[in-house]
Amino acid sequence: MNKIYYSFGILFFVIMQIAVAFTLVVVFQGVFTMNSGLSILLALPLTIAIAFLTSRMVIRNTVTMRYALVVLAYIVMQTGLALVASTLLASIFNVTNQALLIGLSSILSFTVGLVVILLILRRDEQLDGGLRGQKMKTGETVAWSIIGIFLVFGTQIVAGLIQSLLFGIDQGSENTADLVAIAQEFLPFIVVIAVIGPIIEELVFRKAIFGWLYRRTNFFVAGLISSLIFAVIHFDFEHILIYGAMGFAFAFLYVKTKRIIVPIIAHIALNSFVVVVQVLFIDKINEFMDTATFIFTRIGMILL
Repeated sequence: MNKIYYSFGILFFVIMQIAVAFTLVVVFQGVFTMNSGLSILLALPLTIAIAFLTSRMVIRNTVTMRYALVVLAYIVMQTGLALVASTLLASIFNVTNQALLIGLSSILSFTVGLVVILLILRRDEQLDGGLRGQKMKTGETVAWSIIGIFLVFGTQIVAGLIQSLLFGIDQGSENTADLVAIAQEFLPFIVVIAVIGPIIEELVFRKAIFGWLYRRTNFFVAGLISSLIFAVIHFDFEHILIYGAMGFAFAFLYVKTKRIIVPIIAHIALNSFVVVVQVLFIDKINEFMDTATFIFTRIGMILL
């Protein structure tokens, strides 16, 4: 088992470093307008340096190093891996449809990212990781998983109402709308939105970032910082209150149960509901709304 673990670890470490190198080349060419040769020349030593630092982090294998690697893997997944995947799909397989390109590259990059993060956290709790304290038993965990689903739905509704009533901000999210638009054209992308994405986000923002901060500060400070990062990373600053509130709700579930699976289940349930309603049943909902509008219009005409 250890041989398989280390083999996969080396494989994904190499993939990550290729993604880092590719990202650096793109940055040098796009931001600093360097030619290909110079970009590669500068990217090579930087990639080697990053590989050396990350390998040292793996060897030390402390809680801080492990969680730092998780965050680094997430950043590389969102940037380098996505760029590599989309470039390969466009150049080798001649994928030109934008939704298909984003969907396929996201599935590839998120899957690799999830495997890497799971490999990093494979023995986390045996190596003094996770939250300190007694974990909930299986029955209580199941109960709180169900409670957590209602909690996060309620939190989103309340935060949305506050945002709308006090600040006059519409509850519709541009970030969500963009993701739904891609999923409508490429249905397999739903897996990223509803399952893989929530798992990765909880491992990164709750287990790694919040967990590390919580052991050194308190719930409010750790929750505030991790929730703000969670909100900012979605690039939807208009709805930062909703994302921040959701971050606190997920953090509460993690602290209450000491099991990361609970906020993962709640997060998956929330995203799945949104994507299923907006992607798979949007036509039926629109038909229902049109019918309801027609009926109420006719009733109004009769009453008049």
